[in-house]
Amino acid sequence: MNQKLKNTIQTLFFAALGIAFIWWFWAKLGEEEKIQIWKSLSQTNYLWFGFAIIVSLLSHYIRALRWRLMSETFGCKVSRKNSFFAVMSGYLTNLAVPRLGEVVRCTMLKQSDNIPIEKSLGTIITERIIDMIIFALLLLSTLIIEQKLLLDYIEKNFNLDFNNLLQLFIIGLVIIIVIVALFFAFKRKIKNNKTLNKTKELVKGFLEGIKSIFKLKNPLLFIFYSLLIWALWILGTFVCFKCLSQTEILNPIQALVTTVLGAFGPMITPGGIGLQPAIFAEVLETYTISRPIAYVCGWLSWISSQVGTIVVGLIAFVYFSFKKKKQI
Repeated sequence: MNQKLKNTIQTLFFAALGIAFIWWFWAKLGEEEKIQIWKSLSQTNYLWFGFAIIVSLLSHYIRALRWRLMSETFGCKVSRKNSFFAVMSGYLTNLAVPRLGEVVRCTMLKQSDNIPIEKSLGTIITERIIDMIIFALLLLSTLIIEQKLLLDYIEKNFNLDFNNLLQLFIIGLVIIIVIVALFFAFKRKIKNNKTLNKTKELVKGFLEGIKSIFKLKNPLLFIFYSLLIWALWILGTFVCFKCLSQTEILNPIQALVTTVLGAFGPMITPGGIGLQPAIFAEVLETYTISRPIAYVCGWLSWISSQVGTIVVGLIAFVYFSFKKKKQI
């Protein structure tokens, strides 16, 4: 299949998925709830909303600084401006074509600082692994902190109790054991399978990416940046709580839970469109926030993260285009 056609189909699919989530949640609302949504939007504290945009951009800037640290492992010194604009151009691209942003991000640094694309991609793989490790730890903390609340929600909405969850866990564990047993049983045939060999190479690349962390000149600063990125995301959610009088009573722990669970949104739809606000709404409902207000808060959080991405992302593309012309 033509790559351009493939990207177009992928973009349309994820956009449709995001719209489907918006329609699904909107259809659940009654007429009075819909009126309450528009009323809440008109009463939003836009001073706090503006601050949420700044916090979101600051998290992207810290990500750029972290990426800049990693470029030093192969002897390259990238300017803060180039690194930041490359990150923002990648984020903007991801809104249109998921996962293409990583390639665009590396291409920009290839043009501006002549950094090999394959090396830049290796650092991004490392970034993703570190982010996923921190996400897993935060998710575990969330499950521990709000164990009863989450179990009650699951039981209420999915008719599952703790025993059902335990059974599902055991079934999942058995399936994994069977897959591992089959792997060893057919090990020789698997070795000659091209698809599995490619997967093996990909896993090997991940492991090599992790090893690059140990080459950092300042690993403590790298860890600090990684934690600060998540801290700013949580702060951004907490600031969005302040945008509405009904949610300003929520505390930082509730912001942590909402942010971590809301992070599943961008994993499924581009930038989390449609899904992230819906997850926010579901989480905030468990904290006795009315569904319309919870939904508005979710959308304010999502919009605050996207406004900066779109505006600065466009500036980044203009910046690199002028830089390229100047080099020519």
